[in-house]
Amino acid sequence: MKPSPKPKAAPVGLVGETRNALAFAPLSNPGAVTVEGSVPSYRAWSTSKVLVVAAFLDTVVDGDPGRLTSTQRTQIRRALTESHMESTIALREQIPRSPGRAITAVLRSVGDTTTVAPDRSQGSMQWTVRQQVRFMAALHDRRVVSKAASAYILRSMQPIEAHRWGLGTIGASAFKGGWLRSDTETRQMGIVDGYAVAIITAGVGPAVVQTDGDAAHVRQMNHLADVLKRRLAVE
Repeated sequence: MKPSPKPKAAPVGLVGETRNALAFAPLSNPGAVTVEGSVPSYRAWSTSKVLVVAAFLDTVVDGDPGRLTSTQRTQIRRALTESHMESTIALREQIPRSPGRAITAVLRSVGDTTTVAPDRSQGSMQWTVRQQVRFMAALHDRRVVSKAASAYILRSMQPIEAHRWGLGTIGASAFKGGWLRSDTETRQMGIVDGYAVAIITAGVGPAVVQTDGDAAHVRQMNHLADVLKRRLAVE
């Protein structure tokens, strides 16, 4: 009697998904970006605050965090840990001439030839998970603005406890999220276990009000982070 065939293991990943996506690349080979799933829109929301900080460091202090005032340090910390909008706007208003052009220049310098930042409301700009992974890999490789600026940004990407869902549940060493309403995207990008990563959901599941009064899909992001962790384990 032939033995019964073993049941196939459930697939790990988001292939075929249309309201959820993930992307990752090994830091040892950042050009090898894997993307699974898709969403209708890739609005950046508060992940764009990392770009505002990078452009600020590039144009206002010439890439040298040592030149920051205590007020500017506080604004950067609050922008990247609390997702504090007023601090982000204060930093953006100090960028000379065109903030959008300065942010876009930062992206072009790390090989992103498609993302374009506006002068205002950067959260509404489109920034794909593929390009976010490339940006995070460049940040880890100290290629964003300067070595010192990259290291400073990475050290600052430590969300407050209330925002440590999603990638924060799987041991991310640095990450930043973005959210707005129950019917919009919630997303994160960061560094996890030797990989640059990004996850996004297009309004799946119940939304939770965050400290800024906006809403994030916490339960779904925890699920996507778990999918990502299992996906990385089979790489």
